[in-house]
Amino acid sequence: MSYKIIETCIGCTACVKRCPTSAISGVRDNLHMIDPSLCIDCGACGVVCPPEAILDDMGDICRTFPRAQAPVAKTIEENCIGSGCELCINICPFDALSLQDSPHNKDFYGMATVDPRKCTGCRLCENSCGWSAIYIDPPREMLKRKIFPVEILTPKKGRGLQRARERQAAEA
Repeated sequence: MSYKIIETCIGCTACVKRCPTSAISGVRDNLHMIDPSLCIDCGACGVVCPPEAILDDMGDICRTFPRAQAPVAKTIEENCIGSGCELCINICPFDALSLQDSPHNKDFYGMATVDPRKCTGCRLCENSCGWSAIYIDPPREMLKRKIFPVEILTPKKGRGLQRARERQAAEA
Protein backbone atom coordinates (compact mmCIF):
# COMPACT_ATOMS: atom_id res chain seq x y z
CA MET A 1 0.00 0.00 0.00
CA SER A 2 1.37 3.42 -0.87
CA TYR A 3 1.21 6.55 1.24
CA LYS A 4 -2.07 8.47 1.13
CA ILE A 5 -3.04 12.11 1.67
CA ILE A 6 -6.18 12.64 3.76
CA GLU A 7 -8.80 15.40 3.82
CA THR A 8 -6.90 17.58 6.31
CA CYS A 9 -4.43 18.49 3.54
CA ILE A 10 -4.11 22.28 3.21
CA GLY A 11 -2.43 22.21 -0.19
CA CYS A 12 0.82 23.81 0.95
CA THR A 13 2.90 21.85 -1.65
CA ALA A 14 5.65 20.94 0.87
CA CYS A 15 5.16 17.26 0.09
CA VAL A 16 5.35 17.87 -3.68
CA LYS A 17 8.77 19.51 -3.33
CA ARG A 18 10.04 16.72 -1.06
CA CYS A 19 8.86 13.69 -3.07
CA PRO A 20 11.82 12.03 -4.85
CA THR A 21 9.65 10.29 -7.47
CA SER A 22 7.18 13.10 -8.30
CA ALA A 23 4.34 10.87 -7.09
CA ILE A 24 2.42 13.77 -5.50
CA SER A 25 0.33 16.18 -7.51
CA GLY A 26 -2.15 18.92 -6.75
CA VAL A 27 -2.89 22.60 -6.91
CA ARG A 28 -1.93 25.00 -4.12
CA ASP A 29 -4.62 25.32 -1.41
CA ASN A 30 -6.38 22.12 -2.59
CA LEU A 31 -6.20 18.48 -1.56
CA HIS A 32 -3.17 16.76 -3.10
CA MET A 33 -3.02 13.17 -4.37
CA ILE A 34 -0.34 10.47 -4.34
CA ASP A 35 0.00 8.22 -7.39
CA PRO A 36 0.39 4.71 -5.88
CA SER A 37 2.25 3.46 -8.95
CA LEU A 38 5.01 6.08 -8.38
CA CYS A 39 5.09 6.08 -4.55
CA ILE A 40 8.07 4.18 -3.11
CA ASP A 41 6.88 4.38 0.54
CA CYS A 42 9.91 6.39 1.61
CA GLY A 43 8.15 8.74 4.03
CA ALA A 44 9.89 11.89 2.79
CA CYS A 45 6.52 13.61 2.26
CA GLY A 46 5.24 12.80 5.74
CA VAL A 47 8.09 14.45 7.62
CA VAL A 48 7.37 17.86 6.04
CA CYS A 49 3.55 17.89 6.10
CA PRO A 50 2.49 20.73 8.45
CA PRO A 51 -1.07 19.48 9.14
CA GLU A 52 0.15 15.85 9.33
CA ALA A 53 -2.29 14.87 6.58
CA ILE A 54 -0.34 11.89 5.20
CA LEU A 55 -0.93 8.25 6.10
CA ASP A 56 2.00 5.85 5.79
CA ASP A 57 1.96 2.41 4.19
CA MET A 58 0.47 0.95 7.40
CA GLY A 59 -2.30 3.56 7.64
CA ASP A 60 -0.69 5.50 10.51
CA ILE A 61 -0.43 9.31 10.41
CA CYS A 62 3.10 10.42 9.54
CA ARG A 63 4.69 12.73 12.03
CA THR A 64 6.23 16.04 11.08
CA PHE A 65 9.80 16.78 12.11
CA PRO A 66 11.47 20.14 12.69
CA ARG A 67 14.01 20.68 9.89
CA ALA A 68 16.97 20.13 12.23
CA GLN A 69 15.61 16.71 13.26
CA ALA A 70 14.34 15.51 9.86
CA PRO A 71 15.60 12.16 8.55
CA VAL A 72 18.87 12.48 6.66
CA ALA A 73 21.40 10.03 5.17
CA LYS A 74 24.55 9.19 7.15
CA THR A 75 27.58 7.37 5.80
CA ILE A 76 29.53 4.67 7.62
CA GLU A 77 33.03 5.45 6.45
CA GLU A 78 34.51 1.99 7.08
CA ASN A 79 31.86 0.30 4.91
CA CYS A 80 31.83 2.67 1.92
CA ILE A 81 33.87 1.50 -1.06
CA GLY A 82 33.59 4.87 -2.80
CA SER A 83 34.29 5.06 -6.50
CA GLY A 84 34.21 1.29 -6.76
CA CYS A 85 30.43 1.48 -6.46
CA GLU A 86 28.68 4.86 -6.44
CA LEU A 87 25.21 3.25 -6.44
CA CYS A 88 23.92 5.65 -3.79
CA ILE A 89 25.32 8.67 -5.62
CA ASN A 90 23.75 7.64 -8.92
CA ILE A 91 20.31 6.90 -7.47
CA CYS A 92 19.92 10.12 -5.44
CA PRO A 93 17.34 12.33 -7.21
CA PHE A 94 18.42 15.45 -5.29
CA ASP A 95 22.19 15.25 -5.83
CA ALA A 96 22.62 15.11 -2.07
CA LEU A 97 25.48 12.61 -2.29
CA SER A 98 28.91 13.11 -3.75
CA LEU A 99 32.25 11.33 -3.76
CA GLN A 100 34.81 13.01 -1.49
CA ASP A 101 38.20 12.17 -0.08
CA SER A 102 37.82 10.67 3.33
CA PRO A 103 39.67 12.56 6.07
CA HIS A 104 40.02 9.43 8.24
CA ASN A 105 40.38 6.76 5.60
CA LYS A 106 43.48 6.55 3.40
CA ASP A 107 41.51 4.78 0.68
CA PHE A 108 42.15 6.50 -2.66
CA TYR A 109 38.64 5.67 -3.85
CA GLY A 110 37.07 8.21 -1.50
CA MET A 111 33.66 7.80 0.06
CA ALA A 112 30.09 8.97 -0.38
CA THR A 113 29.33 12.11 1.62
CA VAL A 114 25.95 13.68 2.26
CA ASP A 115 24.86 17.29 1.86
CA PRO A 116 22.18 17.47 4.59
CA ARG A 117 20.63 20.59 3.04
CA LYS A 118 19.73 18.62 -0.09
CA CYS A 119 18.92 15.23 1.48
CA THR A 120 15.22 14.40 1.92
CA GLY A 121 15.70 11.13 3.78
CA CYS A 122 13.90 9.22 1.03
CA ARG A 123 15.87 5.99 1.66
CA LEU A 124 16.72 5.36 -2.00
CA CYS A 125 20.45 5.41 -1.17
CA GLU A 126 19.98 3.18 1.87
CA ASN A 127 18.07 0.61 -0.17
CA SER A 128 20.62 0.64 -3.01
CA CYS A 129 23.73 0.11 -0.88
CA GLY A 130 24.86 -3.49 -0.74
CA TRP A 131 27.58 -2.74 1.82
CA SER A 132 25.41 -1.18 4.55
CA ALA A 133 27.51 1.95 4.21
CA ILE A 134 24.64 4.43 4.29
CA TYR A 135 21.56 4.68 6.46
CA ILE A 136 18.84 7.19 7.28
CA ASP A 137 18.79 8.70 10.75
CA PRO A 138 16.40 8.63 12.54
CA PRO A 139 15.38 5.14 11.46
CA ARG A 140 12.02 4.50 9.80
CA GLU A 141 10.52 3.28 13.09
CA MET A 142 10.96 6.75 14.60
CA LEU A 143 8.51 8.11 12.03
CA LYS A 144 5.72 6.22 13.81
CA ARG A 145 3.70 8.07 16.42
CA LYS A 146 2.31 4.90 18.00
CA ILE A 147 5.72 3.52 18.94
CA PHE A 148 6.94 6.46 21.02
CA PRO A 149 4.99 8.45 23.63
CA VAL A 150 3.93 12.02 22.83
CA GLU A 151 6.47 13.48 25.27
CA ILE A 152 9.37 12.00 23.29
CA LEU A 153 8.06 13.17 19.93
CA THR A 154 7.02 16.69 20.93
CA PRO A 155 9.00 19.60 22.36
CA LYS A 156 8.69 19.88 26.14
CA LYS A 157 7.34 23.41 25.99
CA GLY A 158 4.93 25.48 23.97
CA ARG A 159 1.60 24.77 22.39
CA GLY A 160 2.90 21.77 20.43
CA LEU A 161 2.85 19.56 23.51
CA GLN A 162 -0.59 20.82 24.52
CA ARG A 163 -2.01 20.12 21.03
CA ALA A 164 -0.43 16.68 21.00
CA ARG A 165 -1.98 15.80 24.36
CA GLU A 166 -5.39 17.07 23.20
CA ARG A 167 -5.13 15.01 20.03
CA GLN A 168 -4.07 11.95 22.02
CA ALA A 169 -7.03 12.42 24.40
CA ALA A 170 -9.44 12.76 21.47
CA GLU A 171 -8.15 9.48 19.96
CA ALA A 172 -8.66 7.59 23.23
